Amino acid sequence: MGKKSKISIAQIEPEEILLDKESVSKLETPLEKTRGAIIFFVAFIILSSFLSRAFWLQIWQGDYYASRAIRNNVRLYPIQAPRGLIYDRNNKLLLDNAANFNLLLVPADIPKKDEALKNWVKKLSEISNKREDEIFDFLKTVNVGSTEPVSFSSNLNKDELIAIETKLRDAPGIFIRRETKRDYFENYYFSHLLGFLGKVSGADLKSDSFYTPLNFIGKTGLELQYENDLRGKPGKTAVIVDSDNTVLNILTAEEPMPGNNLILSIDKDLQKLLTDALTEKMADTISPAAAAVIINPKSGEILSLVSLPSFDSNLFNSGLSDKTYGALASDKKQPFFNRAIGGTYASGSTIKPFMAAAALNENIVSPEYKIDDTLGYITIPNQYDPDISYIFRDWKAHGFVDMRRAIAVSANVYFYVIGGGYKNIKGLGIDRIDKYFKLFGFGSSLGIDLPGETNGLVPNPAWKKSSKNESWFTGDTYNVSIGQGDVLITPLQLAAAISVIANNGTLYKPKIVSKITDNNGNTIGKFEPEIIRNVNIDKEKLQIVREGMRGAVTEGSAYLLNDLLIEVAGKTGTAQVTNTFRKTNAWFTGFAPYDNPEIALAIVIEGAGEGSSAAVPVAKRVFEWYYNQNYDKLK
Repeated sequence: MGKKSKISIAQIEPEEILLDKESVSKLETPLEKTRGAIIFFVAFIILSSFLSRAFWLQIWQGDYYASRAIRNNVRLYPIQAPRGLIYDRNNKLLLDNAANFNLLLVPADIPKKDEALKNWVKKLSEISNKREDEIFDFLKTVNVGSTEPVSFSSNLNKDELIAIETKLRDAPGIFIRRETKRDYFENYYFSHLLGFLGKVSGADLKSDSFYTPLNFIGKTGLELQYENDLRGKPGKTAVIVDSDNTVLNILTAEEPMPGNNLILSIDKDLQKLLTDALTEKMADTISPAAAAVIINPKSGEILSLVSLPSFDSNLFNSGLSDKTYGALASDKKQPFFNRAIGGTYASGSTIKPFMAAAALNENIVSPEYKIDDTLGYITIPNQYDPDISYIFRDWKAHGFVDMRRAIAVSANVYFYVIGGGYKNIKGLGIDRIDKYFKLFGFGSSLGIDLPGETNGLVPNPAWKKSSKNESWFTGDTYNVSIGQGDVLITPLQLAAAISVIANNGTLYKPKIVSKITDNNGNTIGKFEPEIIRNVNIDKEKLQIVREGMRGAVTEGSAYLLNDLLIEVAGKTGTAQVTNTFRKTNAWFTGFAPYDNPEIALAIVIEGAGEGSSAAVPVAKRVFEWYYNQNYDKLK
């Protein structure tokens, strides 16, 4: 009994060292079958869900999510199409589209946190060579949440492009886009015709979904009038960015379609000649402004249209500063104002051929009837008080004059009499004067394809009552009869009206664009002559008026034209005004060749004095040019 038992180490199990028998029995108890099944089922469901979702995302919806992933890395922005080109009647190009590189910002991609924003602005300052405070001021003007690019800098030159492209890395929301801008050739000669482009306004964006805030749109001239034809169809540019919105690459996703081209009736060489002639005469006479229109009397095609002073259309190519535009807009010389179609002037004696045509058609006098102008004035009693009389003076006494000579020498007394009446001659009276002036196209727009045309004014009793709250007096009729008083006309109206005299009675709608072609040169629109009305005056009676206008050249105030190698008919005018530093505007209107008119014109030079000394020399240069261009067929 006193012996100790010996136990082998190999016989001792681990659990015998750590656990008691009761614990061991629990550890070795097997799991219940139900609980194991639940765990297996849950694991199976979870695994199946993962597999199903993977199948749905990668197989069933793979294309959809792949395209979304691409869209997250590729932004599509519209590209403004190259605008259509504009040519003169001889297919001489008047403008072109030059390359224009813009530095654009995407506001939504600009860092928002202060420190990141400061670093971004510093980077942009290095890229653009603009001060940081200028950049911060610019950012105040943009919508920070917008994904629409905004133009930060334009007209980048080659050196700027190279410098910028090397620094664009690590500058999110910044990229360069190549576009085009207008390059107007010799634009001083054509600015009022062609017009200019400007950035789209808020009103433009609301009225037409075609445009984006980066677009330029026609603001004046043909650029505005034919905007829908010239603007083309925009393309798309693909901007590839990384996860930090830094631009990696720029690709053309869809090529833009260029706009349609305009072929004008304007002759480039004639336009330049007329502009130069008017400019020189303005300098000679210290005139502030002038305008002229040359038209084909057989069709209404405008061959030349000039308004001076002019301006530089290229100033507007990339957005003119408010300061510079304000200085131009407030210039007292009004360089943006198209006087040829919008300027209204007292007609002076240029109205007399139309007075003569009306008097003949109404049988007021016969062409041979001579009116006494030996005193150089007539005296008219007041219609309400015979004891009061008014004197209506001529510029000189002309003796006894018939209609042809009255037109040739511009005898005021003759036209006072046929207009307002005198002694045994009743006169047309204001109602019939109003009727005929409007038949010839005065007092209303003619529908030229340029914006800014005005109506002018043919005064009558109803107008005077409504606008001035005054009665119409006999003296008003006498003043209107010689183109003074309240009658106002535009150079375009006078050119169109004198064409009616030249072509035996047809008033044509004036037109500048003769044809529209697509980018491949195919004609998609052609404009035929359009008649506004026939004045229904006998050809024989209009011939009397033409003979009087021919007399103005052979013996009258337009005698300077008598040595031309073609026969010209014309009429000068010297109109009194009160709103210029000089007292009279100088007018001339006429046509040639006399027997078969193919060119008619109207010229006004503000404050230049007499039409015979200021406007006629300009007309002479035009007729000489016409003869030199057509002498072969005029022989």
